[in-house]
Amino acid sequence: MSSWMELYPTLSSDIRFSNMLGQPGSTALDLFKFYVEDLKARYHDEKKIIKDILRDKAFLVEVNTSFEDFVTVISSTKRATTLDAGNIKLAFNSLLEKAEAREREREKEEARKMKRKESLFKSMLKQAAPPIEVDAVWEDIRDKFIKEPAFEDITLESERKRIFKDYIHALEHECQHHHFKNKKHSKKAKKHHRKRSRSRSGSESEDDDDTHSKKKRQRSESKSGSEHSSTEGSEKSYKKSKKHKKKNKKRRHKSDSPETDGEREKEKKEKERDRDREKEKDNEKDKARQR
Repeated sequence: MSSWMELYPTLSSDIRFSNMLGQPGSTALDLFKFYVEDLKARYHDEKKIIKDILRDKAFLVEVNTSFEDFVTVISSTKRATTLDAGNIKLAFNSLLEKAEAREREREKEEARKMKRKESLFKSMLKQAAPPIEVDAVWEDIRDKFIKEPAFEDITLESERKRIFKDYIHALEHECQHHHFKNKKHSKKAKKHHRKRSRSRSGSESEDDDDTHSKKKRQRSESKSGSEHSSTEGSEKSYKKSKKHKKKNKKRRHKSDSPETDGEREKEKKEKERDRDREKEKDNEKDKARQR
C-alpha cells in the first residue's frame, strides 16, 4: 500500500494539487486517506476476482514468477478492467509470499528425507561384512552395495561419495578417540604403579630406620648396663675391703691392749683420720656418679 510521503513529491508538482490549496472542504491529504480506505474495502473482493482469473488460466504464482507475467495473465480478461492497479500489486505480493513459504517447507521436507536416506546409507556401510577399514576407497567397495535399497535411494553418485567420505571421517575420529582413551588409561595405570612403588619404598625405609634406631638403643642400654654393673662391683669390693680393715684394727686393738692413756688418744685420732678419709672418698664417688 502506497503512503502519502511516497506520493507527495509527485502529487505536489501537479497543477490540480496547487488549485486545491486554499479551497474550503477536505484537503488533499484527506482525499488520499479516503481513497486508501476505499481501496482496502475493495481489496478482498478484487483479490477473489484475481484468484478466479488465475484458476481459469491454470496459472500458479511461483518463487521465480515476475510481476509483469502476472499482470499479463490478469489483464487478458475483461474482468480485470475494473480492478485497481494497487490491489493487483498487493494480490501479487501476497501470492508470492505464499509461494516462498511453500518453497521453504518443500526444502525442509527434502532435507528431512535426505537425512533419512543418509542415515540408511551409513547404516548399510556400518553393517558391511567384512567391516570397512579407515583406508578404504569407495570405488573398490562400491559393487558390494549396488543391489541394496539404501544404495538405490541415493540417485546421485556424488552424494554417495560424499556420504561415504563423511562415514570414513567419523570412523577415523572414533579410532583416534579410542586410541587416546587407551593411552590415557595406560598413563593412569603407570602413575598409580609409581605411587605404589614409592609408598612401598618409603615404608621399607621407615622400617629400616626403626630397626636401626632400635639397635642403637640396645647398644646404648647394654653399654650403660655394663658401666653400671662395673661401678656397683667396684663399690662392693671397696666396702668389703673397709670392713676387713676395721676387723683387723679391732683385732689389733684387742691383742695390743694399750696400757697408757696417750696411746689410747693416738689410736682415737688415727681412727678419726681414717673416718675423714673414707668420708672424702665417699663424697668424691658421689660427685663422679652425678657427673
